[in-house]
Amino acid sequence: MATGTTEFIDATTADAFIREVWSKKAIVARENTLVFSPLVNHEFKEELSYGDIVHVPAITNLTVQTKDRSANAATIFETVTEANTDITVATWHYAAVAIETATEKQVSQNLLNRYAPKMGYGLGQAIDDVLAGRVDDFTNAEGALTIDLTYANVIRGIQYLDDADAPLEDRAFAISPAQREGFMGLDQFIHADYSKVNAGVQMRVRAKVGDWMAIPVYMSVNVEGTNAAGHDNGLFHKEAIAHITQMTPTTWKQFDIDRLAHKVVMEQLSGSAIMRNNHGVFLRGS
Repeated sequence: MATGTTEFIDATTADAFIREVWSKKAIVARENTLVFSPLVNHEFKEELSYGDIVHVPAITNLTVQTKDRSANAATIFETVTEANTDITVATWHYAAVAIETATEKQVSQNLLNRYAPKMGYGLGQAIDDVLAGRVDDFTNAEGALTIDLTYANVIRGIQYLDDADAPLEDRAFAISPAQREGFMGLDQFIHADYSKVNAGVQMRVRAKVGDWMAIPVYMSVNVEGTNAAGHDNGLFHKEAIAHITQMTPTTWKQFDIDRLAHKVVMEQLSGSAIMRNNHGVFLRGS
């Protein structure tokens, strides 16, 4: 039992001697799996070495006439007026960092090396976001926002593509994590995907969560929407959307003598368009 006032050297009084350490590691922000760009059409890229618009003309099917062999009737020649679908390249993205020399000298890590990969990822995500935003431009639509898609919704969506003669290959679903959980509640999806369960870990690394009726299903948090408001899931053929990257990610470096800072900028120039509207379906869901 203390008999008088006693002073101790505690963490407060000894604070000047307690070392603080800054880790050489960092909590690096998780990066979204980018799925949309590989699923769309990039074949027009080579046609835009300069300029800002590619006009893509349409070639429609001709009408076949029946010739009456018993009558001396003239041949009917068809008058065809075609329209263009335009791809405008006007989206100029960039990511930039500048680090002062004094800061470079005193920090424990090479910040330029740390942020360089994030710049490239950021530009890739920007394109993914633009392409994800194209899904709700499709005229054909099924389902309701915030409500899990049903088997009937999916079957009807596939029928839209079949009705448009969209090739069976190069089709894909792009869905949100919430809608994936909804699919996992459908017996039709589970049973179709059951044989792939053992490959699930490897498939999820590539964002692919299975195949449904021979159509790959990809999951991405970049699907537009929120869990509260629902998501713009999509089913589409590769030729439904075209994307052009006229300037691939390009890095510029400069030392600013006025600011005593190393500056790095990465830029890209791109554009996209709906090319075959009937080759895509807006699947409103969870």
